[in-house]
Amino acid sequence: MIPARFIAAPAVAVALAAAPVAGQTLAADAPQDSVLVEPAQGSGNGGRVAINLVAGSQNQQAAAAAIAVGNIASQVMAVEQTIFPADPADRATRIVIGPEAFSNNSGMVSLNLTAGSQNQSANLAALAISNDGAVSDLMLAQASAPTEPSGASAQGPDDRNDRVVVDNTALGGNSGLVQVNLIGGERNSSGNTFTLNVSAGGNP
Repeated sequence: MIPARFIAAPAVAVALAAAPVAGQTLAADAPQDSVLVEPAQGSGNGGRVAINLVAGSQNQQAAAAAIAVGNIASQVMAVEQTIFPADPADRATRIVIGPEAFSNNSGMVSLNLTAGSQNQSANLAALAISNDGAVSDLMLAQASAPTEPSGASAQGPDDRNDRVVVDNTALGGNSGLVQVNLIGGERNSSGNTFTLNVSAGGNP
């Protein structure tokens, strides 16, 4: 099993469980790629919170934010993600998020959680505040080589080997801008973009 790793902002501490969260069980066929987040981890932070968690191979994640303040504020942000060639392999994946994990954060929060292979996820945010004029421009491009799904037509709901379990108290109580990408499987692309321009007098 390929272990998960994390990249986090200095103020954020994230722990990965070595076993399923209490009350959650995994199927007998052990997953190849697992992301297991213990209860209350990644919670209670403020300001800029950026967490990337990934288990697997050839995955791409991005968490980018920019704030411009001035008499005239402008910014341009561009992120490009490309994966070639495609790998048709099918992997068993699990993502388990425990009780109250990633909860009660405030500010600009970005979460990318991925288990599998050749997946792309990105969160982009831009904020411009000015007296005379504010302009923000974001561009996100994601590209990957096409491939046919692995056995999708023959599999029923009970045969799927990708599992995502989120406790009903996780991801609660957050405020501000919250961007979340949650991917289990192969060759998926997901992205969130946000821009806000505020000129004199607080008018967007």
